[in-house]
Amino acid sequence: MAEVAALSLVGAVAGAVGGIVFWAAHGETTLTRAIAYGLWVAATLCLALMIVVGRKLVWRRTSLPVPEGWVWVATAVVLTVAGAGIDALGS
Repeated sequence: MAEVAALSLVGAVAGAVGGIVFWAAHGETTLTRAIAYGLWVAATLCLALMIVVGRKLVWRRTSLPVPEGWVWVATAVVLTVAGAGIDALGS
C-alpha cells in the first residue's frame, strides 16, 4: 500500500500542476475542473505505464524494482476518485 500512496502522491502533484498550467493557459475552465482534468490525465498515464512496465523487456533490462500491475490500477483509481471529488466540490 505504500507504493500506491507514493505513486498517488506523485500523480496528484503532477496532475495538479498540469491542471493549473491548463487553467492558466486556457482560462475559460474553472480551477477545480482544470485540476480534476490533470488528475484524470495522470490516472490515464498510470494505466498506460502499467502496460509498458508489464513487458518482459522492461523487467529484464532494469535492476530497479518495478511496481506490479495492481499498484498502477489502484493508483489510477485513487487519482480518478480524487479528481471526481475535486470536480464535485467546484461545481
